[in-house]
Amino acid sequence: MGVLPDEATLADALARQSERLPIGSICYVLGHAGERELAEALSIQSGRPAIVLDECVIDTSLIDGIAPDLLRRMQMLPVFAEAGTVIVAASRPDEVAGHANALFARRGWSVTLCVALSVTVARTVRAVIAARGRDELRWAGPVAASDGPARHPRLAMVSPDDTLDDALLGERAQQAVIEDVTKEIQVKNLFHETSEVEVNSRETFLAPRAATAGADTPWPVTGVGSSPGREPAPDGGPGDDEVGELARGLERGPEVDATGPPRLLIVDDDFATRHLLVKEIEPRGYQVDTAASGTDALDALRQAAPDVVIADILLPGVDGFRLCRAIKRTRRLEGVGVILMSAVIDSGRVTAEVLEKYGADGYAAKPLDTTRLLRIVRELVGRRRARTRNDDDAFDAAIARYPAGDVDGAIEMLRDGVALDPAASKVRFALANLLQKEARIEEAIDEYESVVELEPRYFPALTRLAYLYYKKGHTLRAVETWRRALPHCEDPALRRNIELFVRKLAQDSLAAR
Repeated sequence: MGVLPDEATLADALARQSERLPIGSICYVLGHAGERELAEALSIQSGRPAIVLDECVIDTSLIDGIAPDLLRRMQMLPVFAEAGTVIVAASRPDEVAGHANALFARRGWSVTLCVALSVTVARTVRAVIAARGRDELRWAGPVAASDGPARHPRLAMVSPDDTLDDALLGERAQQAVIEDVTKEIQVKNLFHETSEVEVNSRETFLAPRAATAGADTPWPVTGVGSSPGREPAPDGGPGDDEVGELARGLERGPEVDATGPPRLLIVDDDFATRHLLVKEIEPRGYQVDTAASGTDALDALRQAAPDVVIADILLPGVDGFRLCRAIKRTRRLEGVGVILMSAVIDSGRVTAEVLEKYGADGYAAKPLDTTRLLRIVRELVGRRRARTRNDDDAFDAAIARYPAGDVDGAIEMLRDGVALDPAASKVRFALANLLQKEARIEEAIDEYESVVELEPRYFPALTRLAYLYYKKGHTLRAVETWRRALPHCEDPALRRNIELFVRKLAQDSLAAR
């Protein structure tokens, strides 16, 4: 960032690094740069305002009621307060944010967390604690003290936008963002940061209870035992024999084909609902069958074993509850996921207890939130397929080819994995990364788009997709995608750089018009 005078000075600072002090503090201690210059660089790097503690005058009463050991351990210090807001300097602001907010909320203050050099934070914490112990009302940093007696608190702060003009700031942000999306990554390990949710044995998602009269009365649990499973409980209710007979009729038929595309069965007497779900699901690589009644669904289940069944509760013939229970009582269909649906007017009566007794894996209220529905479909398919084949072994074998130099072989194996399971977002993300590395940009974009469709909150896929849009000259799509990525970026410095870069792109785009 131009803070140090030359490469030799930087080399000296790097050679003297230790585990205790980061590079900025080393440069300060060695006298290679002043605190203000280093604070400016730290502010740009972190995306936060920075405090120049040597130039501050601190009211020592701000630490009253705070255990000195806590300040030392957290390496944070309140340095200025005004109009119900306290400015807190910290060497690691992201790590202490929760503690700082809780600490000062008791006083009715809001907190603005700023970054500061580790060495000056540690020194100032000790100095302010000692000054308060001597009943001194003010503590002045070395630079502030050189101006004369400290009579009033004073705050010395720099922010990222103060340190550089917009053009230079945008250029540096652009460099940081591009370095992040083009860095060498370990595909196998990186994906574990995804927002994908593991499915519990009985995950349910319930719509809010409807306000309609009678909606708070749960559906009666009849015709089932006390818990899901193949065998009825000793005190099985009326109708349990009928469910058992339905289950026995489903035992004959083919097993699920774990080598083909995931198969779904949609059961609803409403044509519009069936059409909507087929239109939304089929283009994502699923094989979709439909049935207009519970009886038709039983016939379809005898012909083929799906991965997931999505069924309305109020079906002609065999209702959705009994259909679900029959599937869960059938050995051949063990592991098939079942999602039940109903209109919002009935959703309040579909309690978690009811779903568990019938063995349903999920619930969705109409009108359907298809994004949410697709999420649980993907999770249930993944759970179902994991029981029939070991995807991780195949994935590991493909990734192992990359460091061995067989990039083309790794790509082809990952493509085979996608063909087997189009909803395997982990495989698609790995494939997209290798395609990006091989400069096969259009193909990489296609795979990243698929990952983002499957996992809309997965930041690494969003930001890499945005970069490839930018690289292809699709500026507006890049800006839109980076903005979608921002809420899911956990690195404050990177988030700040993306914000600055996006602002630069938007300004450049307007200027070009």
